[in-house]
Amino acid sequence: MWSEVKEAEPSASWVELSENGWGALMGWAAGRENLRRHPSSDADRVVTGYIEHAGVRHPFEGPFTATDRQGVDDDIDSYLRDAGVPPRPRGYVWLIRVPSGHTSPEAFLADVDSAILRAAGTLTHPKRLRPIFAAVLRDFYAQGR
Repeated sequence: MWSEVKEAEPSASWVELSENGWGALMGWAAGRENLRRHPSSDADRVVTGYIEHAGVRHPFEGPFTATDRQGVDDDIDSYLRDAGVPPRPRGYVWLIRVPSGHTSPEAFLADVDSAILRAAGTLTHPKRLRPIFAAVLRDFYAQGR
């Protein structure tokens, strides 16, 4: 399915998925007709954080490296594997279609997240969440909400 997803640039009708396993599983569950991709670049990305030593936080900032990219992609692949879903092709930003009727793309993602969490209850394993993601997204797209 992943290799059949069309390429497109972000627009008001499409919103970028989170760069984690949850976002990847959401894309898989939405299906190729509701998913787009475009080549990604980490050239201008930075990593920020802090190191705590003796109770004092020391902030840092540095470039997002190839090792960082490998770690993010490996974590996403691991989550998808646990869900029984094949890994995505690397090197892309993934976008999901926003149905009409949402005040913003961010509101759509928040509504989907809330519906998944309500339906999942105490379930946390990706394999158990996969059918919930599919049902929730099927409902959102069927109702155009």
